[in-house]
Amino acid sequence: MRIANDVRILDLSWDGPFGFDDVAKNFHGSTDYGVYQIYGTHAVFGPDALLYIGMAEKNPFGQRIPDHDHWIDWEPSAARIYLGRLCGTDKMTEAGDAEWCEMIRLAESLLIYFCSPPYNSKNIKTLGDHGPTMVQNFRRYHRLPRIVSNLYETAPVSQPDFKPYGW
Repeated sequence: MRIANDVRILDLSWDGPFGFDDVAKNFHGSTDYGVYQIYGTHAVFGPDALLYIGMAEKNPFGQRIPDHDHWIDWEPSAARIYLGRLCGTDKMTEAGDAEWCEMIRLAESLLIYFCSPPYNSKNIKTLGDHGPTMVQNFRRYHRLPRIVSNLYETAPVSQPDFKPYGW
């Protein structure tokens, strides 16, 4: 995480697409934590639709993804999964510690709020009070926006001293 002008900046490096079985078998390492996207065919949004955004903060992707097998198996097409890991130029904290988990939770909640995947139920209507935050998506982020932020929601437009230029 970086902080610039009082804005928290979280960088995610994405890989994929992977199949459900591939993730369940192969992603159990010390760096296999972060945020994931699940794509498939949706009755309204059609093929290659973003269905779900989740997080692997305490368990690696290989343990977390199988938690979804009760609905993934019923989808009309095979699920494609993209894995996003926190990245940056500073040494990252250890997986599973409080700061690491908080950054993953924050990135997940901001992505869900902004993208509103149809199979997510939490973080859709309210974002919570996280302070000014930006998530930058790199590499294979697929259909996510390159940058997602809550800066609009945290802007001081309701403050009495916020006036247009030239007043």
